[in-house]
Amino acid sequence: MKKFFWFTFVVLLVITFSGKEPIKPYRDTLYEHVLEMVPDSWQSDSQALSTIQRKFSELGKTLGQGQQELLSKASADKASIVQFRQRYCIDKDFNPVLFGEPLHKSCAIVEEYYSRLMGN
Repeated sequence: MKKFFWFTFVVLLVITFSGKEPIKPYRDTLYEHVLEMVPDSWQSDSQALSTIQRKFSELGKTLGQGQQELLSKASADKASIVQFRQRYCIDKDFNPVLFGEPLHKSCAIVEEYYSRLMGN
């Protein structure tokens, strides 16, 4: 029991002081894995918003500058994500900057987290 206590203490200590660059990426990855295991009904819309922003940022690393800016603007807040989903994913409006496979991936990301975002 004592070993478990110390292990838990060390893990909590690392998580608490892990805002610095060497540990931060690992902490963020662990946090995202934990969030994926938590049921949708327990998560807030702000968590869904931050997850969509992070996924858009990851997708944007493989895209051009203009596409990155569009994804950043589209994930700025809840209203902009809803508007992006309506225009480009549901209505299928043409976007000269983001089209084809990147648009399909963006729509898939939004659809995956949309129910959490809307609080359903």
